[in-house]
Amino acid sequence: MPKASGDPSSGTLATDMIDRAARDNLAERLRHLTTGLATNFQFERGAVRSADPVISEIEFRLAWPAYDDMHEHRLTGPNAITLGQRLDFATAILFLKSNLPYEWKSHTGLRGLLNGVFRLVPFTRKNRLDTSTGDLRVWPFYRKTDYDAALKQPPYLHRITRNEQKC
Repeated sequence: MPKASGDPSSGTLATDMIDRAARDNLAERLRHLTTGLATNFQFERGAVRSADPVISEIEFRLAWPAYDDMHEHRLTGPNAITLGQRLDFATAILFLKSNLPYEWKSHTGLRGLLNGVFRLVPFTRKNRLDTSTGDLRVWPFYRKTDYDAALKQPPYLHRITRNEQKC
């Protein structure tokens, strides 16, 4: 797996690490996966290693549960994701395009290894995230106010009024 930009040896805490290249890579891969432009295997082949904790959290909590990794397919037809999943993916892409740090506790150690590598325990957001302070409705954002602010500056398809258009 190629290494993305962002060096954890730089003294930056992992929770404060924002790896722009890895986030942009994952945002595009998620867009291609959810629209059927890429297969699940193409999605996985495009992965990069990163110290930014949101990369692995989104891959394991959101992307991996959305497809069957036993055979190659697109998320279309009988493999299509639900409207709720599409909204979750859109929220994740919006977060990836932001410059906000990932504030949820990342799961590491033996339990994280078992969940992430061997996938023995179901990896659902609700049973794995501490929701005592964060707002699960806007995960991977931590606060709804951050989510609302990001919605005002969408990374794709910015709204242009007729007065702003150049003729």
